[in-house]
This record gives sequence, C-alpha cells and structure tokens, in this order.
Amino acid sequence: MTYTVQPGDTLASIANRYGISMQQLVELNNIANPNYIWVGQIITIPDDDDNEQPSIRANASLAQSGDPSVSRIISGLCYTITTNRARYQRGERVNITFTKCNVSNSTIRLRYNTSQRFDFVALRNGREVWRWSDDRFFTQATETVVLRPGACQTFRATWDLRNNQGNFVAPDVYTIRAFNMARSLSSLSVQTNVQVVRTDGQQPSLPSPSPCPSTNMLSDPGLERWLDRNTPRIWSGSNVLRTTSAHSGSYAAELGADADRQAVLYQTVDAEPNRIYQITFWGMERTRPRGTANFVLEVEIFIYDSAGRLIGRVDPSFSPGALPNNTYQQYTFTSGVLPSRTDRAQLRFVFRPRTGNDNTVIIDDVVMTCVR
Repeated sequence: MTYTVQPGDTLASIANRYGISMQQLVELNNIANPNYIWVGQIITIPDDDDNEQPSIRANASLAQSGDPSVSRIISGLCYTITTNRARYQRGERVNITFTKCNVSNSTIRLRYNTSQRFDFVALRNGREVWRWSDDRFFTQATETVVLRPGACQTFRATWDLRNNQGNFVAPDVYTIRAFNMARSLSSLSVQTNVQVVRTDGQQPSLPSPSPCPSTNMLSDPGLERWLDRNTPRIWSGSNVLRTTSAHSGSYAAELGADADRQAVLYQTVDAEPNRIYQITFWGMERTRPRGTANFVLEVEIFIYDSAGRLIGRVDPSFSPGALPNNTYQQYTFTSGVLPSRTDRAQLRFVFRPRTGNDNTVIIDDVVMTCVR
C-alpha cells in the first residue's frame, strides 16, 4: 500500500495513522532525513499482514504499558481505538473513541444494512460481558457512506464497567473491540485492553433468595394459539408465520416470513432479582431449494425494573452452522444472576438476515424456569 503525503503531514503522523513505527517507514522508504518529507511524496506502507502482529503484541501488554490506543489497517481503512486511560476502578467510566480513516488513494464506499455504523464489545478471557448496541434499536435502511482518500469518521461511547446484566464487572483485564458495521467488514475489529483494579471498599453480598418454583413461566410455550397465520395470540412478534412443521403439537413459529427482513418473537414475564433462569427451546433452520443461509439467530433476555427501564440483557447467539437443516435440535442456556432491581424479563428470538439470505428459522416448545 502507498500513501501520498498531504499538507500538514509529518512522518510521525503518518506512522501513527497506520499504527506502525516511524523507523519502519524510514527503513522501508530509504528516507535519509525523517524530518523532511514533501507534499506529493509517495510513502510505501507495510501491508496488513506486516501490521497485524505488532498490533497484537501492543494489545498483549497494554494494561501494563498504559498506552490506550491501538491501530490496525483493514481494506484500506485505518481503524484506531482509544480509551481515555488504561486502568479504572469500579464506578469510573471508560470513554472509548473509534476512528476509521481512508488511508488508501481511492474512494471507499461502505454499505450498511441498518442505521448502525459501529459497535463496541468488552470481553473477559474471550467471553463477551458488554455490548454497546444491546439496548439500542436501529432502523432497517440500506445506506452507503463515501470516504474519499484521507477522510475519517469518529464514533464515541462510554462503558460504565457493568456487564450485560447490569452488574459491575470483576477486577481483571478486559479487551475492548471496535467494529465497523459495514457489509463484509462487520466481523473485523481493532482492539485494546483496559484493566479494572480493586478498590478498598467491599461489595455487599447479595441476599440468598428463597427456593424458586420450577414451573414454566411462559404462556403458550408450544406456540399453538394464533389469531391468524401471522399473529400469535399470546406471544408478540413481527415477520413471523404460523407453521405446521412443529416439534410437538400442531403449530410452531417460523421467523422470516419475508426471509430478507428481520423477525422478532418475544414474551414478557414477571421475574425476581438475584435469581438465575434457564431457557430451553427447540429450533431448526428451514432451507429452501438452492437457497442461501446468511443470517444470525439471537436468543436474548431483556431485564426491566419496576419503572419499565431496561437494566440488563443476556444474549447467546446462534449462527446457521449451529442450527440443523430441517431437523429440530434442543438448546439450553441460563441467564446468570439477574440484577437487584429486576422486575420483569422479556425473552426474545431475533432473526437477523444478511445479504442474499433465503432461509428461515422455526422455534417451538420454549421453556423458561427459575433454577435458583
């Protein structure tokens, strides 16, 4: 890759933009005086493979070095993630900045399926604990963003050091990833590490709840009751279809009546704080002749307080590879301990199609029980 020097550029600023050292540029371009470059000069940049490993090494030692900024080049874009510092205590907030710059010599067009442009995720030992987009909704609108050479976009968010369930995370090193949600790029990220350190104060212990009932909390768990072929009587949803391809009984719910639109099926129940709930359901992927499977099924639990405010979320995700074709399979997961202000829980099945998808997902026999 090459870069054409622009007015105001220095070799140091170019190196910082690409997430590499100035010495790399000096050696690769045979620059005699690193303090002298001129507008229009062509600078050769190491390719993605050359840049990726140093970024990984920087991430591995970030919590110790205190340098909270990491860059990576992806498809002509320089991704940079920055936090306001590298160490935090409970009660403090992590201010995250994600910048993407077109560092190529060509115009880049980024196409999006929704109004979401970015996302941030925090992980502990590779497991997701927080996602910025969890309590947000985005319009389903295909749009294109044009970035000319040298153009940048910057996005910011704040993490309050709570997990998806609304509880403070434990002291440890956490990886924060920034994603550009454009098509074909949404699975690629740049990441940095932050360290959550202990404080002198002690976290109060949670009261031990009384034994909970083991009966199914959901009404119409077999999805047998429908007002018409697209409207379940007890459950709520959109873009769903009553189907006779049931695991048991007469009917089940097919998500994706229109296979290229998002579908949602959900039910809200009373829930108690400090409880753990288990969800079991049967699901399968319905394949079409010569159809394309390109979707994600998300099974989520949204947690609300008595005022109706969203205070947490639990969300394992299943991809087409995890759902058998035209054959039911049982899935089970638990919620973890719900926040202290829990009043209601909403179980959601969200079918998110991607470009070219033709297939659907069928859900049946859903059980939600209290296990502790």
